[in-house]
Amino acid sequence: MVLEHFEPSHVWRIFEQVLTKTPRSSKKEEKIRGAVKNWLNQQKKNGAPLSITEDAIGNICIKKSASSGIENSPPILLQAHLDMVCETDRPGGFDFDSQPIPVRIQNNKEWVDADGTTLGADNGIGVALILGLLIDEKINHGPLEVLLTVDEETGLTGAFELDLQKHKIQSKYLINVDSEELGKITMGSAGGGDTIFTKKLRRTVPKNDGKRVFFELYVSGLRGGHSGGDIHRNRGNAHKIIARVMSNLLETVKCNLCTWEGGSKHNAIPRESTIVFAAKVEDTKNIERSLKDQKKQLEKYYKSISYRTQEAIEPNFTMKWKKIKIQSYISRANTNDIIATANMVHSGVIEFSPSMRNLTQTSNNFAIVRTSESKIEFIFSTRSSIDADLHAFRLVLLQLGKLAGWKVKQLGTYPGWIPDPSAEFLQFAKLQYEKTIGESVELKAVHGGLETGIIGAMIPGLQMISIGPSIQNPHTPAERLKIKDVAILYEVLKNIIQNLR
Repeated sequence: MVLEHFEPSHVWRIFEQVLTKTPRSSKKEEKIRGAVKNWLNQQKKNGAPLSITEDAIGNICIKKSASSGIENSPPILLQAHLDMVCETDRPGGFDFDSQPIPVRIQNNKEWVDADGTTLGADNGIGVALILGLLIDEKINHGPLEVLLTVDEETGLTGAFELDLQKHKIQSKYLINVDSEELGKITMGSAGGGDTIFTKKLRRTVPKNDGKRVFFELYVSGLRGGHSGGDIHRNRGNAHKIIARVMSNLLETVKCNLCTWEGGSKHNAIPRESTIVFAAKVEDTKNIERSLKDQKKQLEKYYKSISYRTQEAIEPNFTMKWKKIKIQSYISRANTNDIIATANMVHSGVIEFSPSMRNLTQTSNNFAIVRTSESKIEFIFSTRSSIDADLHAFRLVLLQLGKLAGWKVKQLGTYPGWIPDPSAEFLQFAKLQYEKTIGESVELKAVHGGLETGIIGAMIPGLQMISIGPSIQNPHTPAERLKIKDVAILYEVLKNIIQNLR
């Protein structure tokens, strides 16, 4: 055990022994569901009065009866998700399907992270906090309901397919433990939806006659981040950088695209992207000159100091290229359409909220590029706290795709969570939070998508908040969790539960 000496020790023990040691990538939650159920059954054997249900999609609901004497207190629902984003920057990769997360304590002794992978504190620490509350016999509480959902990170599938008939949830108050800043209560979130561009490809297999040269261009070392929470930070998008570089090259050199690969999660800003292209041998010097010029310009920008953070925007930005062996390629016309589309489509903040300071209202993330022998796909993830704005930009994508000859598929959208600062439960939770930490608490809305919007739409009248300990750089190998915040957040949750009457 690495973390067992931290407090509350039972919460850290759950986080390390159950969450970090069990594979739990999105859509592959069988093992973590089994581990959680085994842990719950062990608690039942130890005398904990728990009832457990599981619906068809894999969501787990746990109920615990009220403490003696306060049975008439209103029930409260605690909610978190079981899956995590699996990203690594280890040169040899990392097998998230079989290996435990290599959790460690940073040298500053203030943060926990993982060695070269995402930590999974999003949302593993939320799960651990909730399960810890379930077995804390020192808490006097009304009826407790716990909902642990699956596949939040790649489509909010668990929330969409939540079986309320199966779980018979009674609560009218919900605490989502999936926020990432101590001292703040989330009271609203964005809705969103994905768009997929697909273009069929016809390939030419070249002769090895020495008339063509093949280049592999690779962009890496970017910070990446969450396409909701980090989209406003001016971080580089590897696909957009590739599109810029190739667009500049195509002004003077005729090229043929071979393959383009990068990005793996719709809700992660892509850190790496690789494109392979062909050109005539006599254009080699022009290609080298163009790539060197673009690299110089990009390094100047990304390694400049941001006035907001007082550090380089992308300190580890890397752009490399090399000649490689011959490959099949597509036509110049298709190449030009593909690169032009990638260069024109907006990725980043589209508009900030006019009513809430520093809140991104609408954004688009150019998330994934993938190529096969017969087709190429672009995947975009659009978010907005305004449904009309979400629809408007998705229409822009639809029009752009059709103009450039793409087959466009737009997946269903998920609802946003509209803030209500006057809500009774929100004000009650804010008071308990402030009593616990001894200072004022900020109310905010976030640009990320939370399950609360979907769950709230299913349960009329449900009043909701989202809180959590400080987590930095979620969805990247630089993810880290602030140690002291876990104990503070646990006390906040305890006080809200104990004083809800």
